Amino acid sequence: MRKTLPISLKPHWGTSALKLISFITVILFFSTNSLIAQELPSPDSLYVSTQCSIREGNSFQDVVEEGRQGSTSGPNRVFFRQPIAGSNVAENQFTRIVVWDNMEHWASNVVIASSDTYNCDNNNRRFWTNRNLGSNRNAYNGTDVSLVTTRRCTIQKGYNISDVYTSLNNTQLESEANGRTSVMHVSHLLLGPSSDSEMRTTIIIRTIGESEIGLARDLDSSFQTNLGIGTPANVPAEFCTDAGLSRSYIIYSASR
Repeated sequence: MRKTLPISLKPHWGTSALKLISFITVILFFSTNSLIAQELPSPDSLYVSTQCSIREGNSFQDVVEEGRQGSTSGPNRVFFRQPIAGSNVAENQFTRIVVWDNMEHWASNVVIASSDTYNCDNNNRRFWTNRNLGSNRNAYNGTDVSLVTTRRCTIQKGYNISDVYTSLNNTQLESEANGRTSVMHVSHLLLGPSSDSEMRTTIIIRTIGESEIGLARDLDSSFQTNLGIGTPANVPAEFCTDAGLSRSYIIYSASR
């Protein structure tokens, strides 16, 4: 016959033991979150965005031609982006994007060149850290013009840019496996004006086509699925706007 342990020898979970287990669980939870946060890669670049307007008597094509003929040096790339589906954008308005390695690179080379065809609001520039998502790196493949979508969101309270990056990166990798050719970035606002959001909670989710047709094809594919409402699926972000669409022109590239 099997003997049973006396009641006094059976395991007994008292209040102190349960408190210890709860404490260890909390420590493990925060330790795990710290390890996940450490996986956030360093920014791939620094984006400096400025709102500009075309001078009277000039066209956007005049602006592009002047920019390309200028003697640009210092930044890695310069883009002029003309709104197609914007949000209350003036007819003569466009965005200038200047890409640097980091703040030190910008501070060592920053020069504001004068222009005969446009003006820029240089006192209200925005500085964004920019990270590539997924593995696609073929934006502007064989062309100097492409389409770009941008969606502005706020990082959900209780989360950080590492959580956003992880979610978006997984989404992009899955999309690439299903044939998506467009490039995706997440930009995080660090300096400059933000609209009714707490410090360092503003992000932009950006998609850049390998070409205009390439991005249009990817948009058609996404329109066939359940687009969801409010925020991209599984991303800890809120207050996301509908995406805007721009035609983006490479004005200068140090690598071309």
